[in-house]
Amino acid sequence: MTLTHQALEQLRFTNLGRLLDEVHLGFDHAALAYLRARGYPWLNPAHSHVMRTMQLEGASISAMAAQARISKQAMSKLVMQFRAKGLLRVEDDPGDGRNRIAVVTDAGCDLLVHGVEALRQAEDDLAARIGRTELEGLRRILRLVRDKSTTIQREVETARRRRR
Repeated sequence: MTLTHQALEQLRFTNLGRLLDEVHLGFDHAALAYLRARGYPWLNPAHSHVMRTMQLEGASISAMAAQARISKQAMSKLVMQFRAKGLLRVEDDPGDGRNRIAVVTDAGCDLLVHGVEALRQAEDDLAARIGRTELEGLRRILRLVRDKSTTIQREVETARRRRR
């Protein structure tokens, strides 16, 4: 396939992956700005991996890393930053001595509350730009894609296990 320089650039900058990535980065940037203004100036984009995977009842660092699709070492480093700020406690996993559990502290719970508020503000900003109806349509489509992708991913993993 032969493409002109212009056609190649058009495809590169309008493919679905790039569009999703750019919207995601912009949304995260807006939410992060709101969180920084709420008293968390040290937060950076990498910290969103921890915030998305923190669980009030605690979560293993390896499970958090898997969910965030980053290495255990990277997640451990990020969790230790949250621990140093008093937002997480790190405990041994009673069920698996090789694993550590990140448990949300009261200050960490406050961060999560502020995080939800920041996400709502970022959503409101987006709704102001594209309209509430369009935003809800986008949410519906993204849920559909996520749910279908999760189903397909489970089917692929099940088939892979059967072949072993």
